[in-house]
Amino acid sequence: MEQLYKGRTPQEDYEQLIEMLDTVFFAFDREVPQREFLALLPKLYKREYDPCYNNFAVKDEEGLCAAVGSYYSTLHVGDETLKLNGIGNVAVTLEHRSKGYMKDCMNLALADMKEQGADLSDLGGQKQRYEYFGYEPAGLDVDFRVNTTNVRHCCGAEAKSGLLVKKLNANDADILAQIDALSRSGLHYVERAPQAMFDILCSWRSVPYAAFDGASFVGYFILSRGGDSCGELKAVQESDLQRMILAVLETAESKSVGITVSPFDLALQNVLLPLCEGYSLDHAHQYNVLCYENVVRAFLKAKAACYPLCDGETVLLIHGFNGDEQLKIAVKDNAVSVEKTTETPVVELAHLDATRLLFSLHSNERSKLPAQVEQWLPIPLFGYSADAV
Repeated sequence: MEQLYKGRTPQEDYEQLIEMLDTVFFAFDREVPQREFLALLPKLYKREYDPCYNNFAVKDEEGLCAAVGSYYSTLHVGDETLKLNGIGNVAVTLEHRSKGYMKDCMNLALADMKEQGADLSDLGGQKQRYEYFGYEPAGLDVDFRVNTTNVRHCCGAEAKSGLLVKKLNANDADILAQIDALSRSGLHYVERAPQAMFDILCSWRSVPYAAFDGASFVGYFILSRGGDSCGELKAVQESDLQRMILAVLETAESKSVGITVSPFDLALQNVLLPLCEGYSLDHAHQYNVLCYENVVRAFLKAKAACYPLCDGETVLLIHGFNGDEQLKIAVKDNAVSVEKTTETPVVELAHLDATRLLFSLHSNERSKLPAQVEQWLPIPLFGYSADAV
C-alpha cells in the first residue's frame, strides 16, 4: 500500500516545492524563466520566509504530489484587528491529479485556520472549485480608468506633476520605512513586515515608486509590470493626490492607466471621479468568513466611518463554515454593534448565502431584510493586490 505523508512541507523539500510549483503553473509557457514563483511572489517563496512551513503538502516515496500555500497576516480595520489567512499556489502534479490530494491539502489548511482562530480567508481562482471549501466572490474593488485626454481637459494641456519619481530598490530602507508608515495611516491596512517590505511591494511582478517634491516625500504608487495599471496609490497630503495621479501617467508612459482604490479611500475617489474616463465595481477576492461576528463588526464600523448608515437592527442565524452564529447587528446614531444573541432570527442563512447577503454586490436574500438594514449592504471587504497570495 502506498505510504503518503500529509502535513506541512518538510524543510528539506524547499527546492522540490519551488520546482513543483514552477512546473505545475508554468510548464507550458516556454517564455517564462525558471524559478518563476520566486519572481512572481518573492515575499512568500524566498527561503527566509519559510514557504515550507506555510505549505500543506501530500508526499509519496518519490516526492511531493500536491501543495497548498496557507499564509497568515494581521489585518487592521479601524480600531478592530482581524486574523487574515490567504490561500495560494494550489498545485497538484500532473501524474497525481484526480486522487483527491488538492482536497486533502485544502482541508488541512482549513483545519489549521480553525485551530489558529482565523477570522477571514481569501484567495483567487475558479469560483465553483473553491465553493466546496466555503469561498465566495465578495468584497469591493473600485477601479478607475484615467487617460491623457482626461488630464488635458480637466487639468490643462501643459499639466505636469512637478514631482521627482524614483523607482525603488531593496536598498531604499529609509523610503520603504516612510511608505510603511503611510500605508498604516489609513482606515484599513495589512501589517507588512519591514524586512519584507520591498518584496511585498514587488508582488505579482509589480514595480514600486516613490514621489518627492524636492527632498520631501509626497507619496508612493505601485505599477504593474506592463505599466497599464496602478494597484496602490497613497499621498501624505490629500492636496497632492492629483499630482500623484499625473505622476502615475508620466511614469507609466501610457495614455491610459487603471487605478485600483480602496472603498475606504474617499479622498482618492473624490479626486478621481471628476477626472476619470470611467470606473467599475467588482468583487475584491473570494472570501471564506470564519467568524462573522468579528468580520461584520470590523468592516461595518469602517463603512460607518465613511458613510452615514440608517438606524436599525436585525438578527441573523448563519450556518457558517466554522459553525453556527446567531448575531444581532444594530446601528444607532451611526454607531455599530454586533453581538451574539438568542433572539429570534429575521433570516436564517447557509454559509455561502450569508457571504452573498452581507458582502457581495448582489444578493436575492436582501429583500427579506428591513429597508434600513438593507442600506448597510454590501459591507465592503477589501485587500490590496500587494497583500494577496
